[in-house]
Amino acid sequence: MSTRKFQKASNEELVQWYAEGSVAYGKALEAADSRAANRANDKLVGAYQELRSRGATSQLIPLLKSEDETLRMHVAAHVLEFAPELGEPTLLWLAKRPGLLGFRAEYVLKAWREGTLKFP
Repeated sequence: MSTRKFQKASNEELVQWYAEGSVAYGKALEAADSRAANRANDKLVGAYQELRSRGATSQLIPLLKSEDETLRMHVAAHVLEFAPELGEPTLLWLAKRPGLLGFRAEYVLKAWREGTLKFP
C-alpha cells in the first residue's frame, strides 16, 4: 500500500487495515511465508504510522480484546508508547503463552523495560 493511500484513509479504515495486517502477519509466520509476512507487516506499520501522525493511536485500544493473539500482541506493544498501563498486562499474559508468540511478547516487554524498544 502506498503512503498516499494511508493518508487518504479514514481512521476506521486504518484501524481495520492494522488489524488485517496483524492477523495476516500471524498466519504468514505460521506458514513460514516471509514474503507474505513482510507485506502484512508493511500494512500494519503503515496504518500505525498514519494513526500516530494524526494523534489517533488510542483508536487501537479496543483491539486489545481481540480473540486473535497476534493482533493483541501487536496492539499491546504499540499501546506501550502512550498507555503502558493497558499494554503491559496484555503482554505479561501473552508472554506466558507457549511458542513464538509468548517469546515475542516476552522480548517486547524486556526491550520496553530496558528502554530499547523502538516504535516504527
